[in-house]
Amino acid sequence: MNTIEKVKERLVKKSARVAAFMNSELGKEVIDALEQEFYHGELFDNDPHRTSYNLGRRDVVVYLKQLQTWRKPNE
Repeated sequence: MNTIEKVKERLVKKSARVAAFMNSELGKEVIDALEQEFYHGELFDNDPHRTSYNLGRRDVVVYLKQLQTWRKPNE
């Protein structure tokens, strides 16, 4: 069963792992490559499915960057 405490615990662990990796030299290179490929560029298209696809790709990079900088409340 997922309790709020278990979800928070998983978020703390996940954020710490992502931050450790993304703050390394290799992690910085990886996030830079992901940003170049999926974050920067055209988001909107005449085809709404293509727009959704582009936004989804961008959201993955946004999510990783949020995990990288997330801090446990009260820190």
